Amino acid sequence: MPIGNAIVSGVLRSPLHRMMSRSLMLLKYRGRRTGKEYTIPVGYVRNGDEIIVLAGRADTKSWWRGMRGPQQVEACLGRTWKKGVARAVEREDAVERMRVYLEAQPRMAKMLRVVRDAEGKISIEGARRAVEGSVVVVIQLGGEKRDSTA
Repeated sequence: MPIGNAIVSGVLRSPLHRMMSRSLMLLKYRGRRTGKEYTIPVGYVRNGDEIIVLAGRADTKSWWRGMRGPQQVEACLGRTWKKGVARAVEREDAVERMRVYLEAQPRMAKMLRVVRDAEGKISIEGARRAVEGSVVVVIQLGGEKRDSTA
């Protein structure tokens, strides 16, 4: 695990998690070929019972590839692990989720050079441009919960 990910993961598992846990969480999944368990920090936005995760510069990352079809995952929100099913979404599903993500994460919108419309909202056109080169993963929450200290 890269040193930055290790540091962020450590903070997210600690009592100091509040410094980061409003926009970062731990995602636990199994490798698509190896079956090996991985835990990585990812940026997220909560949208009702689902979590939206963005894999920016997706061609440089591999974690999302096993989620092209539904995959069982666990998400650590705060210090509570929740089970869910993750899947990469495409087309209009990805564009709408990207719009929701960028509305909640203005710094990410700025990084992706997506401007707000006259009413201060992220436009569908802006979200559509932001989806290019990115993969949007949606995690539908459900199942048992456990505290990360367990």
